[in-house]
Amino acid sequence: MIVHNSREESFRRPFGAAEVSAEIELAAVCQSAGEMTLRLHTFTGEDRFLPMTAAGGGRFTIRITAPETPCVLWYAFRAGDEESAYFQITVYDYAPVPAWWKDAVVYQIFPDRFARESGWVPKEPEKRKGSHRFLIRDWDTPAFYPRGENNDVTSWPFWGGTLRGIEEKLPYLRSLGVTALYLNPIFEAASSHRYDTADYTRIDPLLGTEEDFRSLCAAARAQGIRIILDGVFNHTGADSVYFDACGNYGTGEKYRSWYRFGEQYTHGYECWWDVPGLPDVEENDPTYREFLCGEDGIVRRWLRLGASGWRLDVADELPDSLIREIRSAMKSLDPDSLLMGEVWEDASNKVSYDRLREYFLGHELDATMHYPFREAVLGFLQGSMTAQQCADRFWTIQEHYPRENLYAAMNLIGSHDRERALTVLGGDRSLLKLAFFLQFVLPGVPCIYYGDEAGMTGGADPYNRGSFPWGREDAELGAYLRGLTEMYADHHALRGGACEPVSFGADVLGCRRTDGGEALLALVNRSDADIDCFGVTVPAKGALLTPA
Repeated sequence: MIVHNSREESFRRPFGAAEVSAEIELAAVCQSAGEMTLRLHTFTGEDRFLPMTAAGGGRFTIRITAPETPCVLWYAFRAGDEESAYFQITVYDYAPVPAWWKDAVVYQIFPDRFARESGWVPKEPEKRKGSHRFLIRDWDTPAFYPRGENNDVTSWPFWGGTLRGIEEKLPYLRSLGVTALYLNPIFEAASSHRYDTADYTRIDPLLGTEEDFRSLCAAARAQGIRIILDGVFNHTGADSVYFDACGNYGTGEKYRSWYRFGEQYTHGYECWWDVPGLPDVEENDPTYREFLCGEDGIVRRWLRLGASGWRLDVADELPDSLIREIRSAMKSLDPDSLLMGEVWEDASNKVSYDRLREYFLGHELDATMHYPFREAVLGFLQGSMTAQQCADRFWTIQEHYPRENLYAAMNLIGSHDRERALTVLGGDRSLLKLAFFLQFVLPGVPCIYYGDEAGMTGGADPYNRGSFPWGREDAELGAYLRGLTEMYADHHALRGGACEPVSFGADVLGCRRTDGGEALLALVNRSDADIDCFGVTVPAKGALLTPA
């Protein structure tokens, strides 16, 4: 049997991802082997086989130099007819992530459902050919979609949330310890979710005006809060300035080169997931690239107006070259701006359209929405995986992600695309608190989905996009979250310290965090009984943070 533990210094040094041209020491043990070979594999190209040096006692070692070009490198050991499992090394160019983001507490807002401004006047959505839209006057009406016989949405209800409403709630957000807001799309669109962009240059009139956006960004920055926008650049709305399927703009012919037409497509043009209302964009069209990334393009335009970053919708469907151009446009204007992508899997080795993506090789994303974190945390708290299995998931992410990207990953447990965490956890607020706690003690940037701290529940879309229950918030959950943000601010080890995921039995999960002179032990216990471990007692369905 070949033994290699990539997480132990005696087998691999340094641990985890490596910068280009870095020296890497590897070792493996096979008591019965007289010789051993290291196999190096990349996504494309020929495998390399390198002889290892016998160090006695069945131990073999080798020192390799990481490639000069960023890539993902896999390695395995061969001894006779036996070959070990493969292990990953992400080889990257160092690219610093904005410091403000790595220290951030993020709050995600679905703009139509967060808050109306004071003195709000009911405003019916403008009438559009091809779609029916209407206003919900009672803010507390549960979320719903009118649907037809084939289950398609037949009209779009709007609750009337506004940018001024968000601005008026900045003191509330600051009281939670929030330092960054991620806003779902705010540009003109036919739908209430606004992922069907109609005009990238215009704030949706139901949300407000460009001046309202400027005001929100300025007021937020004055309170230490940054604004991150949702960039939906893989597709537009069919009812848009660019595609103009409904004839609301009279401009469709001008942008015809932005789309792919043909009889091979179900609807006569390529669509996102075959949804006719969401035509895919031909991202390699030079006029589209200029529209997004040019000196006066969309990317820079909204940064100049006050945004501090972009989140790229369906990043796995955007060409790597476009992501690099977007990054270049952003960083040339504001080196401190953030580029985050929607990636649902391990972003270091994501394959889409038969290509290994390059998100974390140093020239694309600063961060991703950390859905693997959500899957692991909620899976553990639901009981579908043990503490050790969950800790192993976190070890794997730490091993695969470059350190900057690991500490920038947005640790979420809820989003507009997934059931509310409290619903997933069966309404158990004690377990929700444990999920919150893990967001703040494991590497990454904690993100609260609007209303989770107020006790909001809801299944899949649209039920996870309800209106915020102002005046009916769960005070205990809110107070608990405020305690966590204070804890987070007080301990730099939680924001930037080294992390060792740990577990005890099936029910206790946590980590050790160390940074300079500070060493902390953070543990959660999902069971109904107190558990003694690591020299402390972890209360039933409770959490603790203690000096390690």
